[in-house]
Amino acid sequence: MFASQRRDEIYKLAQDRQFISVAELSSMYQVSEVTIRSDLKLLEQQGKITKNYGGASILREDVQPLSTTSQLLSDIKAAIAHEASALIEEGDSLFLDSSSTTILMADAIARMSNVTVITNSIPIFDKLKEYRNGTVIGIAGTLSPYTQSFVGPFAEEMIAKLRVSKAFIAPKGLLPEGLRDTSVQEAAIRNKMIASADKVVVLADHSKFNNENVVFSISSFDKVRHVVTDQTPIEPFIHFFQQKGIEVRVANLT
Repeated sequence: MFASQRRDEIYKLAQDRQFISVAELSSMYQVSEVTIRSDLKLLEQQGKITKNYGGASILREDVQPLSTTSQLLSDIKAAIAHEASALIEEGDSLFLDSSSTTILMADAIARMSNVTVITNSIPIFDKLKEYRNGTVIGIAGTLSPYTQSFVGPFAEEMIAKLRVSKAFIAPKGLLPEGLRDTSVQEAAIRNKMIASADKVVVLADHSKFNNENVVFSISSFDKVRHVVTDQTPIEPFIHFFQQKGIEVRVANLT
């Protein structure tokens, strides 16, 4: 990978995740932390990011929790979460991955009965910690402070030993060849969840389609039964989903 391409991807990661550590970027791109710091310095000089030296992390310069863009993204995620929650039935056992959309799904699940939720996400666990009408199982592992989730070999091994009726997965990129992620550890967790589920529901807003800047492969679409999004997908996805027998559900934003 060329340095310019790596810096472009780092900038997109910062936009998507708000912050990411030097150590994680070094591991992700298999380059030294000195090289990553050089990349960050150049991106900061270009006015694209703001560095947080104390945390050895990078921040989006334009993070504004109450901005119009942030509110729009929040509304889209809420609509997708609402539409996805309609696929949950009494008696279901679920994997919920660590994503902002599945966190929103937890609000709907809290009002349901007889649902088993298995997750590596601390925010989801926190939302469901008083869930008395069903069961919540936490996946143990190594804490990722950036995603507030448990990852790593212990978490992957635990997931592989379980079996659920549905997995709700929110990848960072969708290409015809499969689902992708920005984190190799989260990609591995999502891969295990997909393998251990009878049906897979993919949650993705329109910006995730054909996102070729996402590096790590999660899985193919072989086990995906539903894609929940905010806009009718562009080609070649319409034809591809029809061939695969995948139902596309477009969330209502009004």
